[in-house]
Amino acid sequence: MLSDFFLEGGWGMWPILVFGMVTLGAAGRFAWRPELKQLGFLGAMAITTIGSMFNATWTDVAAVFQYLTDKAPLPEAEFRTSLVAGLMESTRPGTLGGILLTLACMLLAVGALRANRTEDN
Repeated sequence: MLSDFFLEGGWGMWPILVFGMVTLGAAGRFAWRPELKQLGFLGAMAITTIGSMFNATWTDVAAVFQYLTDKAPLPEAEFRTSLVAGLMESTRPGTLGGILLTLACMLLAVGALRANRTEDN
């Protein structure tokens, strides 16, 4: 479920969602009305989203390692299961951000196509 996906990613999913949606909105605006002056903001928001993705991913990985080192020595099977499950959950921020950035890039491409057509006429 989507709610489980979001919870597995941890608190860092919130900034990714906010910055990613702003990026997506800016890309939608560019697709609707392409003006070159919009590209600076769009690029800065995309970089902010990427930074949030990396930060959330590394925070999640650190939490997994912290959990594994704070526990009393675990049996090998439980250690492996906890490690793999934790690292799987650590991929959630990259997945969410990747989806939002992919959609934003698609809208950016539409805006670029529309801008080229306007210049040609």
